[in-house]
Amino acid sequence: MESFHVKLVVAATLTAAFTAACFSPAMLGKGAYAADDWKTWTGWNNEYGSHEVKGDGLYYYLAAGQDDSRDEPSDGYAPGLILSRDLSGGKWQADLEADFKIPPGQMKRFSYGVWVGGDASRPSIGNASATLKVLVQRQNGPRPSDDSLTLIYLPGGKPLELPKKLKVLRFERDGNYFSVSYAMNRKTFVPVFRLDASAALDAPAQKFFLGGFAGGDPQGAYARFTSLKINGGETLR
Repeated sequence: MESFHVKLVVAATLTAAFTAACFSPAMLGKGAYAADDWKTWTGWNNEYGSHEVKGDGLYYYLAAGQDDSRDEPSDGYAPGLILSRDLSGGKWQADLEADFKIPPGQMKRFSYGVWVGGDASRPSIGNASATLKVLVQRQNGPRPSDDSLTLIYLPGGKPLELPKKLKVLRFERDGNYFSVSYAMNRKTFVPVFRLDASAALDAPAQKFFLGGFAGGDPQGAYARFTSLKINGGETLR
């Protein structure tokens, strides 16, 4: 896949929608998985999505009718659970390892990546305070072509297909520049894009986030995060 350099000029409209409650359960012991430092932006009426920590990772479960692009219910859908973790400074690297169970059927997806915008704003895909979203979506649906892993930056980007069996997905920031690369073997990283997003520099917050969408019965669909290393340090254990 060819890498490319794109200039973004974005006008940010800062609005606050919803506030976050901090979720900080006790560590489960050295080497065990934990959910420390994640914020939970609960689904509507504290429904629509759930998560738990198990011995083999951090799990996120979809619920019927949740939508990661909404901050208010409409058209039979409601805002779903979003998990987020703050990213700090103008230079960082976040390496994610995850796997997914998404049976075919009605459309469903997991959305995750980097969200830059208002400090107290819910980091949904559709939130108006966002100046930049580097968005990855793992989805499946009724057609064979729905089974995909795609990457897009918003606003202005076009979807790019990623290998569904990649091992590590790397997000990086270096000043104005945001980039994404992936590795099939944890060693050799393939660049996907490098983005000049100078308008994002004035945003008060940057977050790594996880949410999802389910058009109907999610049939037990889940995402499992097994590793999230920020600047080389494991955050899930």
